[in-house]
Amino acid sequence: MKLLKTSERVDVVWDTYITGSIKESTREKRGKGIQRKVPGQNKLPRNWPHFLRDPMNKPELFTFLSSKIASTAWPVGKQVFITSGVRVVGTDTSHFMLPCNHEEADTRIMIHLLDALEHGLVRTVDTDVVVILIGKFHALLTKYPTADIWVAFGTGKSYTYHHINTICRTLGKDRLTALPVFHCFTGCDTTSAFCGNGKKSAWDAWNFYPEVTQAFNYMAANPHTRRDHRCRKLSTSRALHSRPLRQDK
Repeated sequence: MKLLKTSERVDVVWDTYITGSIKESTREKRGKGIQRKVPGQNKLPRNWPHFLRDPMNKPELFTFLSSKIASTAWPVGKQVFITSGVRVVGTDTSHFMLPCNHEEADTRIMIHLLDALEHGLVRTVDTDVVVILIGKFHALLTKYPTADIWVAFGTGKSYTYHHINTICRTLGKDRLTALPVFHCFTGCDTTSAFCGNGKKSAWDAWNFYPEVTQAFNYMAANPHTRRDHRCRKLSTSRALHSRPLRQDK
C-alpha cells in the first residue's frame, strides 16, 4: 500500500519451484526446515529462516499471498500484478499479461518491467536482479528509448536507490552486456567462485585485462555453441584468476 502512494502500478513477483530443477540442489545445501500449512488463521512462524528453508513452504506461502493481494480492494486508478505459478493475476481486468514459465523471479522481473515501462522502479535485495537488469538494459532501450529505470536495493539502513541508466552509461555497452557472464563466471547461485578470489579481485583483474570483455560477450551471444568455448573459458579464467601487478607511482 505504501508503494502505491507514489506509484500507479506495483508488481509482486515470486519464484516458481520446478521439480527436477538445477536449483533444487542449491536449496538442499541450505538445509531443511519444518513443513507447515499456511492458512490465514495460523500464527506467523517464530523462526522465518527455518520456515523458508523447507521447499514446500514457499510455494504454499506465495499462493496464499497472491490470493490475498488479488482479493484486496486497491485504490481506484492503481494497478497491482501478482505472479501465481506461471500465471499473472492483475487487479486491472482490462490489462492482460501472458503466462511466464521463468523459474527465477530474478529474470521474471524483466518481463514485468517490460510490461510496465516507460518509467520503472525495481525493488530487490538480490544482486542477481541488478546484474540481469544491467545486462538487458540496451535491449530494454531498443523497445523503450526513453525508459528511466531505478533500483531500490537493500533493506533498513542499507536501503539505497541506484539509477540504472547512469550506471550503464558509465560502463559502456560492451561491458554491461558482458556483466551477467562475468557474474556467473565468478560465482553465483549455481556456479562456483574462484578459490581465494572474490568479486572485487575478479573485477580488478577485468579492469586490467579488458580483452576478457570480448570473450564474455561471445559467450553471452553464443551460450549453446561449444566450438572454441574451452579455449575461451581457459583464457578468461587465467586472466581473472591472475592478480593485476601494482605499478609504483
